This record gives sequence, structure tokens and C-alpha cells, in this order.
Amino acid sequence: MNTDELIALLAHDAGPARRPAPGQVGGRLALALAVCGVMVLYMGLNPKLSEFASTSVFGLKMVWLFALLVFSAALIYSLAHPGRQMGNAPWAIGLALLAMGGQGMSQLLQAPVAQRSALALGTSWQVCALSIAFVALPVLAALMWTLRDMAPTRPALTGAMSGLCAGALAAMLYSLHCTENSFTFFALWYSAGMGLSAILGAGLGTRFLRW
Repeated sequence: MNTDELIALLAHDAGPARRPAPGQVGGRLALALAVCGVMVLYMGLNPKLSEFASTSVFGLKMVWLFALLVFSAALIYSLAHPGRQMGNAPWAIGLALLAMGGQGMSQLLQAPVAQRSALALGTSWQVCALSIAFVALPVLAALMWTLRDMAPTRPALTGAMSGLCAGALAAMLYSLHCTENSFTFFALWYSAGMGLSAILGAGLGTRFLRW
């Protein structure tokens, strides 16, 4: 077999890779979200959730997490389509994290010294980050499954952003269980949970999203 014949054989019936249908992607994510919801329900809802949900601290936390969710999802979309520019999404993610970090530091510095430990650690710092990373697993798995059928050219970065996106969504759901109301706590432990999910996503991306 000469070179021309080999090329012709490889090119036979060749065409663009089939991307997952929107309904298929939606089904995967819906199933993953349902599993995450069951996980949070198993943990138990905050008995004072209605009271917490009416506070500005809770509202700002949810806005922060939603911003991370949206911008990380936008970045995933760009990374999954070769040739697309990443745009301002990386800067927006960085600014969102910096904003909560600055708010948490400001709250900590303004508090009396005796209260600073409580603001930073709350009553659930031992489990918060791990819980968020754990709840994020179904969504991260669904994203990895979908991205394998696409064409990300930066597997580690795509995986990391998938982990961040899943972590932000998990953190929003975990907020229904969480009884903490400190910006300092959110800046430390919610960020740590999303960071763990992003690190896991980067590792999985390197392994499963490589061409």
C-alpha cells in the first residue's frame, strides 16, 4: 500500500466529529443536578434557611457564585471550540474571586480580635470545602462526558474550568445546607471547595480530554 492509498483509506467516510445534541447534554446535566440535589437533601437543609435567604450576606454570596458559574461556563464553551477567543471570562473569574477575598479580609480586619477566629472558621470549616467538592462530582462527571465528544485544545485548563463551574453550582446548592454567614468564611472555605473541584477537573481533563 502506497502513501496515496493509505491517505484515501483514512479519509474514507471522514467527516466532522459528531457533537452531542443539546438535548443529550441537557439530559446529562439535569441528571447530575438531580443527584447533587439529593446529596444536599441528605445532608439536611438549614432549618433557618428562609431567615438566611433574606439577608444581604446570603444574597451577595449567591450573586458571587452565580457569576463564577456563568463565567466559567462561558470559558468552557470557548475552550471546547478551537479558534474561539477566551474573551474577558478569565478576568471576570479573577475579579469575582478577588472581590469576595477583599470583602472577607475587610470584614475580618474590622471585627474585634476575639471574633476573628469565628468569622474565619465558623462551625463547619472542617467539612465545608470537602462537601462542596463532593457535591460537585456528578456535574463534573457530566461535563467531562460531554467534553470528550467535543474538541478542547487545552485539556487541563478545560478540565479546571469544568471543575470550577461544577464547584460553583455545588456551592450554590450547598448554601441551602450551610449555616455560615461570614464573607471571610466564604472567601476561605467556599473558594477552597471550588478550588479542590478545579484541581480534580484539571487532572481528569489531562487524562480524559486529550486528543
